[in-house]
Amino acid sequence: MRVTRIKKLVGISTALLLTLFVLSISGCGGGSGSDGSESSETNASSASGAGQTLNILTWETYHEPEWLDEVEEKLDIHINALNVGSITEALAKVKANPSEFDIVLTTAGTLNKYVESDLLEPIDVKRVPNLKTNQLALPWEEGVTVNGKLYGLMYTWGTIPLAYVPELVENLDLEQYENDKGELTNWNVLWDPALKGRVTILEDALSVLPTVGLALGFDNPWDMNEQQFEEFETKLFELRPQVRVLANGDNAQEAAFASGEAYAGLVGGPYAAGHLKEEGKNLIVKNEAEPGTAVWVDNYSITKDGGASSPAKLAAAYEFINFTLTVPWQARMVAETGQSGMLNYQQATSSAAKAQHLTQAEIAETLIPDTEKGAAFYTKLHLLQEYRDLERMLELWNEFTSGVGGA
Repeated sequence: MRVTRIKKLVGISTALLLTLFVLSISGCGGGSGSDGSESSETNASSASGAGQTLNILTWETYHEPEWLDEVEEKLDIHINALNVGSITEALAKVKANPSEFDIVLTTAGTLNKYVESDLLEPIDVKRVPNLKTNQLALPWEEGVTVNGKLYGLMYTWGTIPLAYVPELVENLDLEQYENDKGELTNWNVLWDPALKGRVTILEDALSVLPTVGLALGFDNPWDMNEQQFEEFETKLFELRPQVRVLANGDNAQEAAFASGEAYAGLVGGPYAAGHLKEEGKNLIVKNEAEPGTAVWVDNYSITKDGGASSPAKLAAAYEFINFTLTVPWQARMVAETGQSGMLNYQQATSSAAKAQHLTQAEIAETLIPDTEKGAAFYTKLHLLQEYRDLERMLELWNEFTSGVGGA
């Protein structure tokens, strides 16, 4: 199964697009320590939340019904999970009925919109002992910290990477964008004349706009000065003749690669390579593209008027979150969804992970192997943020997409 995170933004008025974009910029776990063993802390605290029912807003495949049955069996906490199609929808639902949902999966870069509306309860990390399972060097806390307070706990993450079909580019003169292994690793390859009309990008401002800024070498493409904005605008419109497929989702983009219509592009995540491999196609995905790659993180957040409305409800919320932040829970999610979860390589290859049938082939299609590279990998990653001048960026995006053919 896959999680499609691409939101269709083209063809919407700027005013409405602004509203949608502001809302939509869009584990460690369950009763065990970092080695997958049962956590005494989880068992000791579970009684206080027993008998409670929690309503959560989540993404498809993140919390499967059979997994939630396990939560009820072991913690005596019933979970009603509602899958949403976008963070736009999630935020709108919580704002409309602040007490209806107890936990919401929030995305780095837009969590502050929840906080500004006073919808979330600050996180007490002492109540989530299995947070220690998260041993990644990714600074995920930056995306969920507002005014010095933590409002979320990382559940899974992904990149917005560079991808290409090696057989289709091997005879092109693109050496200046290659690393010492002969791999294309620089975003600027998408602007090379040799790829004119052979590039695919996502029909998603969130993915494309930051990547254009990163290709220019900007440290913070979400907060550009006037000179940088002019460079950015020029760079963006220089991409227009390169684009053959403006893809409105993973399926459309993968089909473009499979047919040979697109040679290279910006994709939704490393899982694209695995999907094409199933069709006998070879796609190389570079998660640490130069000069930098944008990263999204999905996090657990507890609602102020829902999950934090009573001591018992709040206890249940923490117990559920803690239960899902273990090696076994995370390994199962990685194995069944292709998500990267929050495991490092050692954890993903542990006996606890193997017991969940997580294989080396499945691990290879995630970000987990890349985390072994340490600083060489992490220093190229940039957490999604909110644009300082969002309306101006969206007007530019509308103008850009009006001249690009869709998939």
